[in-house]
Amino acid sequence: MRCPLLLLLALSLSATSCQLSRKAASNKEAEAAMQAVYNTFTRAYKQADPAMVANLYTEDAYYLQPNTMIVQGRDTIRANFARYLERFTPGAGPDITFEILERQISGDMGYDIGYYHFNGERSGKFIVLWQRQPDGKWMMRADGYSGLGE
Repeated sequence: MRCPLLLLLALSLSATSCQLSRKAASNKEAEAAMQAVYNTFTRAYKQADPAMVANLYTEDAYYLQPNTMIVQGRDTIRANFARYLERFTPGAGPDITFEILERQISGDMGYDIGYYHFNGERSGKFIVLWQRQPDGKWMMRADGYSGLGE
């Protein structure tokens, strides 16, 4: 009786270990995908390309900027970024980067909390809600930010 019990325990621990290993690998893949989105966001700002930025959001995403109503939908988000980025020439847009303080991922959802930097200076704070799409791609479902002085 003792031997089958030990075998059952060993198999159970092995299965749990495999599940944790798959979860860790899955989170690493999600983290890499999210970082790629931030890298594209940085490139899109530098290129002053509002369509490239907007395409990082889900079709029905929410965008929450300071002192305005909530914006919903990729087309509206694109128009919002166009108003801001139109003042820059392609290749000479603002240099924006992101500092992630906390990231949580669970299943097809995740969030990031952090600071954004303009030209290397910490300029504001943000929270991004992530959603994995049916094709496996991670996109921003909601994005809210404010400047540090706001």
